[in-house]
Amino acid sequence: MGSILQSRTIPLPLADLGRNLWAACHLLLFRRSALRWLTPTPGNFLILLLLSLSTSFLFDLMSEGWPGEWSPAGVAVYALPAFVLLVFGQILSTRHGLWRLGLAPASAWLAADILLGVGQGLLQFADSQNALSPLLTQYIPQLYLFLPIWPILAVVFVFTRALAWPMWERALAFVVLLGVFSAWSLTFSDERLWYSTQEEVNAAPVSRLTEEEVVYLQPELLQRALAGLSAQRPGQSDWYFLGIGGAYYQDVFRTEAESVRSLFDTRFATSGRSLLLINNDDSVLRQPIATRTSITRALHALAARMDRDKDVLFLFVTSHGSQDHQIELNYWPLELAGITPEWLRTTLDATGIRHRVIVLSACYSGGFIPALKSPDTLLITAADATRASFGCSDDAEFTYFGRAFFDEAMRREYSLESAFEAAKAAIAERESAEGFEPSRPQWEIGEHMQEELPELEKSLFPPVP
Repeated sequence: MGSILQSRTIPLPLADLGRNLWAACHLLLFRRSALRWLTPTPGNFLILLLLSLSTSFLFDLMSEGWPGEWSPAGVAVYALPAFVLLVFGQILSTRHGLWRLGLAPASAWLAADILLGVGQGLLQFADSQNALSPLLTQYIPQLYLFLPIWPILAVVFVFTRALAWPMWERALAFVVLLGVFSAWSLTFSDERLWYSTQEEVNAAPVSRLTEEEVVYLQPELLQRALAGLSAQRPGQSDWYFLGIGGAYYQDVFRTEAESVRSLFDTRFATSGRSLLLINNDDSVLRQPIATRTSITRALHALAARMDRDKDVLFLFVTSHGSQDHQIELNYWPLELAGITPEWLRTTLDATGIRHRVIVLSACYSGGFIPALKSPDTLLITAADATRASFGCSDDAEFTYFGRAFFDEAMRREYSLESAFEAAKAAIAERESAEGFEPSRPQWEIGEHMQEELPELEKSLFPPVP
């Protein structure tokens, strides 16, 4: 079975650290050669345990941030898996009469945990620096779920195979150890070796959503807004506007959504055919909030008033966007699901609205294009799928995109395309002057919409004097 079954002189603990880490590399590849390199001595076990705790501590420090404080209870929690594997080692040692097996599984697991901890820390650092591709970033949560299972599976596979256990005993050992580790993970999921002391600073700001008046008024506000929509005017193509401000803790999304609606109601004659859903304390007593449920109800109410084959839906969303292509809907203390490309496409398709103009002012919003594009859809996004957009600050009335496209270009241009091109140039100039990486706003138009848009725009833009 290799070196751990052979009698040899026990070296100094530090001399075998490299051997144990090399053994972990073999172990994670499910190779029995790991046992030729493993040196499971008491001294080496303690060194591996300390290094494992150190890598976990550094990962927690990167995740939680500074300043903070360490948790003595976390040390016991993080060390528990190693002591569970000591029990497994004693079972092996007793069954096969080889005393060196007692420390072997725990030592192998600790060495593997050190390697995975270093890898996880590097991944966390790269993600914090936006150095990972969006394709990889979206799988990080799944990867973190798999990492604890990997070394357990490897330990059981390598040791029980080398000791020629029957297949059913190998499977049983894995199920038992996985069950123990899963119970440990679920029970102590919130335990850390390091906790940030900035919780009060970073906590979500207090919102008015818990006030009694707001709780009872919100359903009435939504119902009143939906009931106030005007019906389609026969014989012409009407435009219907839905604006959504998603994140309650920054006023720029409220002011931008309200300003854009005002622009549409005055210049583009959508008054009576426009709705706002905004998450913000300053508007919570007069505007319905934005949730998946309210968005769905609003879209269906608009569809019920529209001629769904001739009229146009103009959907505007402004909020924070993430690299995994979600647009944030946030109003503490509610647990709100964000807007995803798939959910939005499914919701829009269910309304039966044919002509759609969708404008997304959010970071990484170009990632919505593959799911939302259709022959009858025009998509405009503030950034491409891999870039951030700028201007989300509390002292601003518009984001960079919102000001360039709506507040400037849409007030003087007479087509959506010319407004987009003018805004795109203005945004690029501003980002370059301020040293930002280009956001690269996107324009994606379906073939049917390309043909019909000039005619549809006649009822949107006033005639040129």
